[in-house]
Amino acid sequence: MSLSTLDQASLRFLLYDLFSTLFYYNFHEEDYTKMREKLEKVSSLGIDKDAVDVGRIKDVVLNSAKSELLIEYSTLFLTGLGVKPLTPVESKRFFSLMGEKVASFRYNDILRFLRSRNVRLNYMLGEFQPEPDNIVTILAFMSVLIKEEITILQKGGDIYKNRADQRNFFTTHIYSWIPDWANDVINDKRANIYRVVCEELRKWLEVEREYLIGEGN
Repeated sequence: MSLSTLDQASLRFLLYDLFSTLFYYNFHEEDYTKMREKLEKVSSLGIDKDAVDVGRIKDVVLNSAKSELLIEYSTLFLTGLGVKPLTPVESKRFFSLMGEKVASFRYNDILRFLRSRNVRLNYMLGEFQPEPDNIVTILAFMSVLIKEEITILQKGGDIYKNRADQRNFFTTHIYSWIPDWANDVINDKRANIYRVVCEELRKWLEVEREYLIGEGN
């Protein structure tokens, strides 16, 4: 089914917002409930399973106890242990791979993007405060850019600059490391719930790569 540009943007917004929520530490009952509600809502939209199977994520998350989700989250993402630490923070990952200079540049570029939209992290993300370059923040910021596109489209404006910012941010701060990090999670024997989440995230980012930087874009 072919979607209008506005409908496509709305769907992309919901998926980035959902994945950001899934990688947030949903300890408080209010946060956990909102996460479940988002899963129910997005899974009911009939999204092509070849792009992302939200129902598969919903099944593994909602059929797991909250304690199981939080324990797996802490084990994988907060302890920093394992053969290859899985801390989902861009600058920390690049520091280990390419050193301080590259990590610092990328961190400052994230801050530049956030300032360009006057994003206040505590307002956007709640009580638990991920780093500015945590996967939670990065995916949430992509949803901010897409929400901006939706507003422009609704007003009949030109989305050229917004799309250029989306493409730049996606290429520099999402596709440059998150698929590789997701593969590490998938291949970690400790992962169960987040193996499924990362498999579907990886599929979605390939769809996004083609949409934003494929031929004709």
